Amino acid sequence: MIACHMRDETVEQPYLLRSKADVWTKDTREALRALGDRDNLVLVGRGSSGNACTFATYLAGVKSGRHPIEFRPWLSTQDTAEAKWQDARVFAYSASGQSTDIAHSARWLKDRGAKILAVTNGAAKDSNLGQVCDAMVDVGVGDELAVPATKSFGAQLFVTAALCDFRLQPAADETAVAMELILESDVVMRLADFLENGKSAVWVARGPALAAAQDAALKLSESLGLKCQAWSAAEILHGPIGALDDTDRVVLFQDGDDPADSLDAVSTRLLARGAPHVTVTGEAAHRGDRAEALASRALAIPMPTVRWARSVVLAFLSQLVALELAGRRGINPDHPPGLAKVTLT
Repeated sequence: MIACHMRDETVEQPYLLRSKADVWTKDTREALRALGDRDNLVLVGRGSSGNACTFATYLAGVKSGRHPIEFRPWLSTQDTAEAKWQDARVFAYSASGQSTDIAHSARWLKDRGAKILAVTNGAAKDSNLGQVCDAMVDVGVGDELAVPATKSFGAQLFVTAALCDFRLQPAADETAVAMELILESDVVMRLADFLENGKSAVWVARGPALAAAQDAALKLSESLGLKCQAWSAAEILHGPIGALDDTDRVVLFQDGDDPADSLDAVSTRLLARGAPHVTVTGEAAHRGDRAEALASRALAIPMPTVRWARSVVLAFLSQLVALELAGRRGINPDHPPGLAKVTLT
């Protein structure tokens, strides 16, 4: 694995989880009090921050029984009918706080009565998003110099869990331990070996792990220019699986403790198509009574007890795999061609 900012920022995560979990819990409680009670939750984000929004849809939905609104920034650029958003609180995600489309969307919603909570990393009050928000949660993980978001993304997921009223302890300690065990094992090398010669990489998951699959596709796309996609286990069966063959590589994220029928259905169809695939699963699930053809393609990793925290481990694993593959190709993942840390749109 090459020496670079992305590597340093990725491997820092176990320490950050242990040191920041209590701070995140306190800060999110204060921020939510500033917003007050609102019936609807609106989510805004792009890139890795958009993947954090996907994560929030599952966690908030489980807690409330209502699906949050994933706001499309395009709407804020249009001449729309008058609308009132006084019943909404907005979680606006931008690690830099400078993403122009996120700040513009937040302003548009605020002008129509919404309350805005910004989730950032070290963004000042005079940042684009800081000037708009009613409250801010600074994940506070320090400077992130590489273009791919690593430690800020894991922090966003933990802060999201706190915002959705999930306890961060002992999940933070368990997640940190799982990360350290992955660093000590050969699982990154094995997954990189599997992906190395593929024409493309496709990541499949269900539930909150879909956010990790989406971010895995993003990390490998931006870090080494590999064509990647991410699908839910249901969506891929509605057509996309028809484009896969033996030149592609498919990674299934299994974040539940029990066998998932939808993931098994995807695996069965991939076998029929001759598409190479592997299921990344928790050690407990791997020990279960699975069909031999499916179990033989399982890659067991340590995972925390709480299901939502497993998405953070899966994202961490994919960051390390991106680093490993970039090193093998002689690519510096800190500065992907044509990409910048802050996207202005």
